[in-house]
Amino acid sequence: MRILRISTRIYPDISGPAKQVYLLSKYCSENNIEVRNIACIPKNKPYVKEEKVNNNFTIYYLPFHAPGVNAGLFKLITFFIKFLIFGMIKAFQIIRKEKIDIIHAHSPPPSGFIAYSIHKILKIPYFYTIHGLEAPIQILEDLDINITVKNSKKTFVVSRALENHIKTKYKLKNLLWFTNGIEISNYFHVSTEVEKATLIKKIKLNNYLTKEDFIISYIGYMIFHQKVRGMIDFLNGFYNFLNKIDNEDEKRKIKLIFIGDGEYSYLLQEKLKELQLEKNVFILGRRSDVREILAISDLLGLTSYVEGFPNVILEAMSSNIPCIGTNVGEIKHIIGDAGYIIKPGDIQDIQNKLEDFYSLTKNGKLELMNKSYIQIKKQFDLKTLGKKLINFYSS
Repeated sequence: MRILRISTRIYPDISGPAKQVYLLSKYCSENNIEVRNIACIPKNKPYVKEEKVNNNFTIYYLPFHAPGVNAGLFKLITFFIKFLIFGMIKAFQIIRKEKIDIIHAHSPPPSGFIAYSIHKILKIPYFYTIHGLEAPIQILEDLDINITVKNSKKTFVVSRALENHIKTKYKLKNLLWFTNGIEISNYFHVSTEVEKATLIKKIKLNNYLTKEDFIISYIGYMIFHQKVRGMIDFLNGFYNFLNKIDNEDEKRKIKLIFIGDGEYSYLLQEKLKELQLEKNVFILGRRSDVREILAISDLLGLTSYVEGFPNVILEAMSSNIPCIGTNVGEIKHIIGDAGYIIKPGDIQDIQNKLEDFYSLTKNGKLELMNKSYIQIKKQFDLKTLGKKLINFYSS
């Protein structure tokens, strides 16, 4: 079987959908399915026409980057037209050279329009995955749902709230909630203070952290105001939590690190300066060693006001890290009873949950850490979800 997968982005481009596209293609290719991907060239990657990941997995790059989410309307529409034309040409070139059995497109548009057009011309069936409704204008969203989704064999939706929205507004039934997955084996957690110290030094954070520190991580892009607003909520909750600790030596060993950057990062920096927490809180910007940072962390926060299916929660829990998350999107479903759920904007509850976890015994913390890992392994392991996807292709 040979699959043609179409998406505007693919890993190592920065986005959850880009990573999911790559992981699913990689899994399929390792299970005797030939996969051909079409995507824009990732940022900071030199342009090549194609890249052979393994014997069954080839990525064909279009000669331009996907724009950022905050790009202007003109730039987004220009990109839409450009991707539609270049993507269609590349798809027909691949189909002319190789027999394609199924097309799987991933939002945002126009990936789905390309899949639909090929289906109408060549009768090749297609699947569609909606990661979020990101069309620059409403008419594109309406066309995407009424054309691409309506005519797909099956459309996968990563969020149940999104699934319900589409079912209610557009009266469509060929939808299936299909979660993101993760390669659990890629993640780990330090087991001794010696390992922790070694890793802290390796990733050059020894100016900020020590092996004795209780480390809380918060990882997110600061390109949306609501996301940074959630970070500031967490910072306020952390400030209140820290102020209830009387022992100055103990307080000094509690650290909060923010990973990520974006146009609204200045708001977080201003709040940090206002609260005078520079000895305990560090904004480290964008990092390429998130896996290692998770491995030395004790707890993760994600208190956004809007989320879909955040991969960072999967990554943290795969690293045996319990999470404090807001009850938005699929966060509650991911965390289950292996962490803490709060209402968006509830600073007092952030403080309460930090105090609750911090006050656990060493065995209590280890128990919750192990529970987090098991929760992901049971429900979100890429192997389980990959098998399910392959079954859809086969049927």
